[in-house]
Amino acid sequence: MLFKACKLLIPRPTFEKRTFFGALNAIFNSVSTDRIKQVGPDRACAEWLMRNGAHIRWLGQEDFVAHYNSLPLDPEEHGSYHIEEIFARDATISHHGFPHLRGCNYIKRISLIRCAYLTDRCIEQLTNVHGSLLDVDIRDCQELTKNGLLKLGEINLENLRSIRIGSMLEPTELDDVVLSLQKRLPKVSVELMAEEQN
Repeated sequence: MLFKACKLLIPRPTFEKRTFFGALNAIFNSVSTDRIKQVGPDRACAEWLMRNGAHIRWLGQEDFVAHYNSLPLDPEEHGSYHIEEIFARDATISHHGFPHLRGCNYIKRISLIRCAYLTDRCIEQLTNVHGSLLDVDIRDCQELTKNGLLKLGEINLENLRSIRIGSMLEPTELDDVVLSLQKRLPKVSVELMAEEQN
């Protein structure tokens, strides 16, 4: 009887159960304001992206870098290195880490391909690079919904010139997204891409 009474007093957990990998992903995507202050937004953002399997290209350089060894040797040298392009294929970036984009004012192109943790909340956070972003390529990110893709036409990406999307939704839904974005963003080239190959 006492056991039953105790059970009634213990509140049921109201938080969502997390898988081990979900919790690990949140850790690898967490934002450290101290780190951003220490090394600057571009370096901190590059570290986040590389930690999660993405590649970056520095402003004025031709090659992508994907490893910490390719970062500037002096972490306090924040004036010289700015991210111009992000290429994330099979990367584990998630909405937890997208605030890293804040303060990265030179990002012109972002490619997000087969990113398993990419959700609608990530698309909303592209406003962090609203002034510089020119091109977006999003393909085969299965957690994205039609509503998430339509947000590309709602957030204020003032200099956007092209959107490429593909392989996430049913073909009719993707067609609807393309048509809706074309109407909403008449100055932006919106293209439906073929399925991404390995």
